[in-house]
Amino acid sequence: MIPKNIERKHIIKALEEIDETGWPKRRASTKYSVKYENSFYPPKYVLSVANRYANGTELDPETFQGGDPANHFLKSRGFKIIDKGTKDII
Repeated sequence: MIPKNIERKHIIKALEEIDETGWPKRRASTKYSVKYENSFYPPKYVLSVANRYANGTELDPETFQGGDPANHFLKSRGFKIIDKGTKDII
């Protein structure tokens, strides 16, 4: 489950960190990307890192679902989700 106290500001901090450090290959997304300021990021990894800013620890990817749940959570906080296959905003 994705903690509800992760806010937009935590996600932005995670995106800034990922811009500096990148992400592990095993954490790359297969179907969707978060689009932010003309860059693209793996949604589940973004949420994992954002949790560190909100709650002090990186969120284990085995404890929450990607796809629709992660995408809906990010969209509800004002982020665009791109389908990597079609390049459409979902």
